[in-house]
Amino acid sequence: MPFVVAAPSFECSAPFAPVLAFGDSTTDTGNQIHTNTPFATAASPPYGMTFFHEPTGRYSDGRVMLDFLCTALKIDFLPPHLTRSSQCANENFAVAGATANNNAELQSIANVTSLTDDTLEVQLSWFKNDLQGHDLSKALVYFGEVGGNDYNYALGAMRPANEVQALLPAVVEKIHNALETILESGVKKVVVQGQFPMGCIAIYLKIFNNTQQLDSNGCVSAVMEISNQHNRMLRDVIDHVQKIHPDVDIIFFDTTEAYLHILRNPSIYNFNNVRDPCYTGGLELLALANAGNTGGAAAALLPPHNINMTSCTNPENYIGWDGIHLTDAMYGAMMKLFLTDARFTYPFPNFLTPCTNH
Repeated sequence: MPFVVAAPSFECSAPFAPVLAFGDSTTDTGNQIHTNTPFATAASPPYGMTFFHEPTGRYSDGRVMLDFLCTALKIDFLPPHLTRSSQCANENFAVAGATANNNAELQSIANVTSLTDDTLEVQLSWFKNDLQGHDLSKALVYFGEVGGNDYNYALGAMRPANEVQALLPAVVEKIHNALETILESGVKKVVVQGQFPMGCIAIYLKIFNNTQQLDSNGCVSAVMEISNQHNRMLRDVIDHVQKIHPDVDIIFFDTTEAYLHILRNPSIYNFNNVRDPCYTGGLELLALANAGNTGGAAAALLPPHNINMTSCTNPENYIGWDGIHLTDAMYGAMMKLFLTDARFTYPFPNFLTPCTNH
């Protein structure tokens, strides 16, 4: 559903203060590795091998999309909430593995269990504890992907299509409520990231190898319908929230369309492998992580032993990093599209445009 709000001309109102983020492993900059969650694989090599040259808790060989936005805004990378040095400063609440629904809700809808208790609601509680009562009228909130893990657990456990589909309204309602909570706190600038095209990700190409129809992009059609429906519902929520809060500016990053554009034009972005993960051991670790939902005994396999812990030597030429997350190069290419190309960001131009166009 198209936005009805016209995009006015903007002047940069930076510095945004504070800059805050929510989300899952595609946005986490180090929270998960400071929790008790098993399989915090981003704490070990080869994660972080390129830009940082050491693991930082990011599920990438280097940076995530949020980091590239921070660079474009000329601010430091957001510290994870669990290691922040002060309140009412820039911080990132995102946690790898986070779900929109809690375990009781996941069990009720799809009979699956999450590995982390740090749901979206937990992230919102951190936000409230740190920032309640503070003036957030100049704040910028980056609302990264949320809900992908709800679907990942159900899809990875091979739940019936109707159970996976039943997660959609529950996930989107959680996002809707979260956006309202954030805006009610006084925030006026929000970026909402859409769902990745899940059917294009290596783990699903492997799980459903030769058993599910592929679309014209070589992605699993049935899985693509989940992420596409999520994005349609999310766009409707953003449109609704924007109408209710006309004094607020909300930007939507169309993650799926940006990803598919690069998938169809890889050479422009220096990618020569668009299907395989650079680090294949990630797929094996992800299978272990979901073993509890598929009848396996994941805990008995810790620590992972006979798993390939080496990666390719040229992640800059790969779209996929570990089978579900993307490379530093791919995240950077996508953020550049969001900040410069009207095909992938709505509205455009927007309040970020004059602040990042340099």
